[in-house]
Amino acid sequence: MSNPMYGSNKADNFQNKQVMVVDSPALSSAGTVYAVAPWKCKVLEVRWVMNVALTTAKSTLTLKSSAGTMGGTHEIAASSAIGASGVVTPTSNNIIEEGETIEIENDAAPDAGQATFVIVVEAA
Repeated sequence: MSNPMYGSNKADNFQNKQVMVVDSPALSSAGTVYAVAPWKCKVLEVRWVMNVALTTAKSTLTLKSSAGTMGGTHEIAASSAIGASGVVTPTSNNIIEEGETIEIENDAAPDAGQATFVIVVEAA
């Protein structure tokens, strides 16, 4: 029997990376969630999954670091169902110093909704 950690089953693309998981408050209210960098790191992507469906309107997310916005905004489509997911790939300002925060803001457009964010980082 072959070892699943070797050969074609090996996930090389995730080696030396870590994740931080944060839950959003209700997306119907403007808000920000924060994660603290335990070491100097580069934010590679932020994945999201809906836990409560969006109603009436899209939700616009903005990723920020102390250096500024990490490359624009991202929209979670109106009426995104529970389990809907997506990914945001920062294009700038994504090097975070140890102890600094990563911010994820939402604009409060929908009447309901809640998401979990998975922040994928690697040492910088």
